[in-house]
This record gives sequence, C-alpha cells and structure tokens, in this order.
Amino acid sequence: MDHSDLAAIAALLRDPAVDVRSITISGTGLVHCSGGRRVTRYLLEQMGVPDIPFACGREDGGPDARPFPDDWRAVADDAYGLDIPPQPQSGLPQDATSVLLEAVAMSPSAPTIVALGPWTNLEDAFAADPTVADRIAGLHAMLGVVDAPGNVMVDGWTADDPLEWNAFADPSSVTAIFATDVPIDLVPLDATGDVPVPPDLADRLAQDHAGAGADLMYELLVRNPSRLRVDEGQQLWDELAAVTLTTPDLVTWQPATLTVGRGGRLTRDDAGHATRVAVAADAPAVEQALLAALRRGTARVTPFQLAGEIDATFDGTTCRARASGATTERVAGLYRLRYTGPAGAPSGVTMVGVAAPQTWAELVDWLADVDLAKQQEPPAWVLLGPSVGDETGSATTVSVAGAIPAASVGPVCLSGTWPDLTFVPGTPFEVANRP
Repeated sequence: MDHSDLAAIAALLRDPAVDVRSITISGTGLVHCSGGRRVTRYLLEQMGVPDIPFACGREDGGPDARPFPDDWRAVADDAYGLDIPPQPQSGLPQDATSVLLEAVAMSPSAPTIVALGPWTNLEDAFAADPTVADRIAGLHAMLGVVDAPGNVMVDGWTADDPLEWNAFADPSSVTAIFATDVPIDLVPLDATGDVPVPPDLADRLAQDHAGAGADLMYELLVRNPSRLRVDEGQQLWDELAAVTLTTPDLVTWQPATLTVGRGGRLTRDDAGHATRVAVAADAPAVEQALLAALRRGTARVTPFQLAGEIDATFDGTTCRARASGATTERVAGLYRLRYTGPAGAPSGVTMVGVAAPQTWAELVDWLADVDLAKQQEPPAWVLLGPSVGDETGSATTVSVAGAIPAASVGPVCLSGTWPDLTFVPGTPFEVANRP
C-alpha cells in the first residue's frame, strides 16, 4: 500500500472493464496490518466504493522472508501524510485468506488476481483450497526481475543482484505459487525500468485532477515530492501492472520459463514455471493511459485542496517568494512550495512565520547573530514552515508541501553547508486564519 499501489488500485477501481471484488493487504509488504486496513478503508471511501471487502494477511513470511526497512514501513503506515480522519469500526477484522477465497467462489466467471505486493496471501489461500489455481483465469503481478538490475539494496545486496522487493520480501511464497499450474503474467523491473515517474507528473495532474484517482495521486505527490526526483529511482511499478491488465499492448511480452532462487531471484530454466513476462514498456503511451485511468469517473468524496502555492527564487543575493492562494486572501494551511536556486552551489529556502508581537525585522536581526554551532533551536516566536533545498546546485526547480501558519510569513534563503550557512531573508506577507 505505497504510493504506487494506491494509484494502481484507484485506476483499477474506475476501469470499466474491471470488477474489483476484494482487496487483500500483504502483511509482509510495506504496511503493517493496522496501517494497511486504515488506508485501504480510506481509499475505498474516497473512491465511493466503501462496500468492497478487504482484509490483511499474516505479518510473518516464510523462513527466507526479509521485512521491508522499518523507516519505509513507518511512512507507509502513516499513509504518506494523507489526512485520514478517525475511522470507527466494530467487530474483528476479516482474514485475507477468507476474503480472497470468498471472492473467487462468488465471482460469476473465473477471476484474475492482480498481485501488487508479496505473495504471502496467495500462498495461504492456495494452501487452504488447492482448487483455487484451477478456478482463476490467472495471476497478473508486479514482481521480480529477469534480465535487468535489481532494486534491493540492503544487507550487502546491490543493483547487480537481480532482486526485486515483492519477491525478496517472501521468496518461499513465490516458490509455492510457481509450483502450481496457474497462468502467470509478470510485470517485472525489466518493464517498469522504462517508465520512471515523470518529474512533471504533479504539474500535469494539477491541470486536471477532478477524478477521484487523479486527486488522490496529486495529493500524494504534493505531500511526497521525492517520488518525482530522478535520483530517487522511482518508477511507475504497480501503475504499469494496473494499466496493462486491460491494455496489454502497452508493453512488449515474451514467454519465459522461470524458477525461483535465493532472495526471490527469477532465473530462466526449462524446468520452471511457464510465464509471460513484460520486457519493455512504451513510456509515453503508459503515461497517457495512466492519466486517463486516474481521471476517469466522479470526484473524490473529500477533494484535496491546497491553501495555495508559493514560488521562491534565490539568485545568490536576493531571496523572493510569491504566494498565490485558493482564495483571494492568503490563509493558513497546506501550501506547495517550489524553489529555484542558483547554479553551482548548494542552496535552499525555508518559509518562516513570525508570531506577534515579534516582527520580521526582529527575525532578520536574530538571523544575523545566530551561531548555529551553539544554538540550533529558534526562539518560540519563530514558526518554521516548509523547507526545501537544492543540495547539488543544479538550479532545477524542487518542491515540497508543508503547513503555513497564520502570521507574517516570508522566505529565508540559505547557502553553504552546515553549520556554515548564510541566511538571506526575503520580504514577508501576511497569512490569515481560515474564516
């Protein structure tokens, strides 16, 4: 249930050729079950389909399982900053195996399982009812890597090791499913490597995010702009699996007979499982298909709205910020901050508020005298807002989202490296409380 999964599920929920019967959360994936159930319930409610059953599976994988890093899981459990209100519930949570088996049993035709995470729940369901493999049309999954670099870089593993996280998290579950006769279509890193997250994706969604899926993805990107950074290595992993379910010609498919080895490594072997593997993707066509899928259908139940946007610039001498709001009056709330700094040197900007009765002039005086080596915490009347930096001095625009308080607010640009920083305050503007 990371950014990629949420966007993929939103696209599938609005695909007119797809009837989503249930969602099972992998407890061996990024989220723990409590966080996974919370964000899944919220997603379904926001998409207007709250009655779709969902459940989480066991959180312990097989003997060779490797959990996702704790810091990744904490952010996923927090739903990547989505503002999810308390969700009252009653009764015990459902079990993933039961929900999956019931969905298969109640389907009017042989259903397809779309797997966007580790296969632990599939292993449990197939073990509980061995006839499942014969009663489904197939498995369509984002998993593994065949002939491309891997993305598992922990405990000594590197990109040279052809490993992918969904398989790495619970390899024995992949082995168990490969031991069945279920037809499998894999969308591995070989294909997703062709579809990096476009750096301008948030801007493109900003132009039209009326549809619920587009609005959710836009909010996630605004709150987590690191997914748009080229150096982060983010790809449209699960989104590619979602759009190729009903539009398979977006990728190039090849037959491959595969076995599962140490760490979930997929290896070509004539004695393995016959699969169909996506080996390449048409990036422009995929991006167009994804945007169309996310924009399809009605609006989100609770649409996302920024309080405004701030464009900040720094030329090495002058620090400027221009704020535009959703209303004619600048009001406190979540703003998207875009920053462009000078080429050739690290720089950044922090939006700072000054609480009355102090003034912006007093902030300027404090910055002129502050010794960061001795005093790292600002006084209580200094209200820190969003901060973003261009660490490499590339002069490309970087962005972040953050809360702007009701106060006199202005940009403070900085250059240099810690603790030898030079502060250049800009001109403040007034931000009011929401009416």
